[in-house]
Amino acid sequence: MPAPETASPTILSSAINAQEHNDSANGVVIIGAGMAGSRLAIKLATVWQQNDSNTHSNGHHSNNTQENKAPKITLISKESEVGYNRIMLSPVLAGETSFEDTYLYDKGDYERLGIHVLAAVGVDKIDTNNQQLSLDNGDCLSYGKLVIATGSTARVIPFPNHQAKGVHVFRDVADVDLLSEYAKQGKTGLVIGGGVLGLEAACALSSQGAAMTVIHVDDYVLNRQLDLPAALMLQEELVRRGVGLEVSAASTTIEVNDADEVVGLSLKDGRTLAADFIVMAVGIIPNTQLAADSGIEVNRAIVVDENMHTCCPNIYAIGECVEINDELFGMVSSVNQHVDSLIQVLTHPAVESNWSPFVSVPLALKLKVSGIAVFSSGQIEFDDEELAVVEQIVYRHIEDNQYHCLFVKADHLIGAVLYGETGDGTFYSKLINEQIDISSVKQDLIFGAAYCQSKLENQDSDNAAISPVSTGEQTAVAQQETAALQTIACA
Repeated sequence: MPAPETASPTILSSAINAQEHNDSANGVVIIGAGMAGSRLAIKLATVWQQNDSNTHSNGHHSNNTQENKAPKITLISKESEVGYNRIMLSPVLAGETSFEDTYLYDKGDYERLGIHVLAAVGVDKIDTNNQQLSLDNGDCLSYGKLVIATGSTARVIPFPNHQAKGVHVFRDVADVDLLSEYAKQGKTGLVIGGGVLGLEAACALSSQGAAMTVIHVDDYVLNRQLDLPAALMLQEELVRRGVGLEVSAASTTIEVNDADEVVGLSLKDGRTLAADFIVMAVGIIPNTQLAADSGIEVNRAIVVDENMHTCCPNIYAIGECVEINDELFGMVSSVNQHVDSLIQVLTHPAVESNWSPFVSVPLALKLKVSGIAVFSSGQIEFDDEELAVVEQIVYRHIEDNQYHCLFVKADHLIGAVLYGETGDGTFYSKLINEQIDISSVKQDLIFGAAYCQSKLENQDSDNAAISPVSTGEQTAVAQQETAALQTIACA
């Protein structure tokens, strides 16, 4: 199958003509063409196009062409590459796929749906009173509705010499290109941060020829997602694959030479680890500066309600740059919910009953770290008092390198950790999120859906019997859950 035509820049004329100005003034402008912004543009344009088709097919015509015309959508991308899947950068770095395979949509999709793409263009200011944007190419662009989808940036810990040559993050395609050069040359690298992104970066670079070690301040890697036994199994496998680990290790200073180049990393215990380069994978910070400079309310992120409204009329925000009821977001499944909620608002602006406000739900994490499948859902950390009333059901098969641990309280599954074989993850997530009574299947629960489904379906309707999970549903949910970059960590 040929690779899709990539979404290379489709840059509008720098002199925006009067018609384009009028169209944009009545249309939707989206700042940010990452996973949130590009998805919103495509889905919103698709809905409007379908609505237009339905209107015409039903014989409803108007002599007013403007009335029949769907609002124009303009998508502004600061990066030259538009609408790619950041989650796929790890396999690109590992040489397992090409960057062209990371695009979420074909270039032709934007053109077919009439979406105007401004690539490699930044927004300097939002004039909220006049509903106009000042672009960094000198142009001004009016909007009817504005959506801020500026995402986040990689967090950098300000250690001494943190701006030295050889200190990097792993966030976009430019980072992939830079880090790949170190691997090709067989350099020695350190990754600060043993979360999802840090482990993926270390494994990818190791597979391409770099000598990699992960430095993690906590007692074990993925400590937010896994319990200790699962994490230890993962650590053993990583070491077998040539990735070094330093846990319970606090970094203090990045060491440099006279040319301000990285030569190592000093730890709190007095050791200094040699390195040619360092990658910081210590979380992300919402991009809020543009909103804050424009007078839009910002706390830790851009403050929005459950329907994605900011404090300013006709301005919305979605994705990793937003905060809803003090909650920040760093997983794609949540971001997709933002998009879906906003589409209802924009396509039914006067009918609030058709809106689908965002509802925060516990998210499961399902991912592969260097080909090793891990899954977690619900509560997996407990203090001593909580642990006294929680039952742990554990299955471990050493030969197959599998480990499952279920946490049960008062005949309800409240948490699950799976390592090696994660096929039942979606089933367990349903039990957790829907608070299903598992008393009838408790003895078989550790063996998964195949052993429990029929008993759960036969429970009385009062017990909210769980519906079967089809293969298609599992695949769809798994694709969302796999989108787990590190949970936002902001100081």
